[in-house]
Amino acid sequence: MSVLTARNLRRVYDVGKHQVRALDGVSLDVEEGEFIAVMGPSGSGKSTLLHLLGGLDQPSGGEIELAGEMVSLLSDHDATLLRRRNIGFVFQFYNLLPTLSAQENILLPLIIDGKKTKAYEEKLEDLLVRVGLTNRRNHRPSELSGGEQQRVSLARALITEPKLLLADEPTGNLDSKTGKQVMELLAECAKDLHQTIVMVTHDPKAAAHADRLIFLQDGKIQKEVSFLEGQSISSKARIILDSLESGE
Repeated sequence: MSVLTARNLRRVYDVGKHQVRALDGVSLDVEEGEFIAVMGPSGSGKSTLLHLLGGLDQPSGGEIELAGEMVSLLSDHDATLLRRRNIGFVFQFYNLLPTLSAQENILLPLIIDGKKTKAYEEKLEDLLVRVGLTNRRNHRPSELSGGEQQRVSLARALITEPKLLLADEPTGNLDSKTGKQVMELLAECAKDLHQTIVMVTHDPKAAAHADRLIFLQDGKIQKEVSFLEGQSISSKARIILDSLESGE
């Protein structure tokens, strides 16, 4: 079942007297539990695509259907609620509130949505165990490593049980070992929790954890690669590197 459908997405920016086509007719379907990585050179439209899918920007044309709702047909209020309750975000820079503990940062989306956090105690405990932060729950961001902060960010994105998780360069601010751990967590979420994920990355090793890879070039999908179930990370990374080096 498709959680997300995008049809002919376009985004045009006016730059002085010129127009820049950041996205030029992108269409894709994302199935429940699928983990998709999006790659491409700088200016290819990766971040623009993620921002449109997450409702952080509005398309110049095209349609987005999320969780069975056509976003363009919703009022601003209903579209905001749809995004808040169906999309989780993980960014390169963790965007944690410095005065809150790890646990409080994780619960923040529930509080913003006016939900009772007690109803999510079991979910919170499960996520703290999953991201390995049970003993760090009361620490503030300044007391946590970069990898720990990113794991808090991931748990925060998952606490509302979103239909879709969007990740923008989630390992971009981490060393290779910590980045690998975060990617393994994301892959586990897709497999164990059936979490649907769309991730933008420049790192072939990060992209190798995905089920499907989309290459963008000049605002268009240049190529798609679907990996075999059970295919090793090293094998997928080689395919990605070969594709990048050949330009195909």
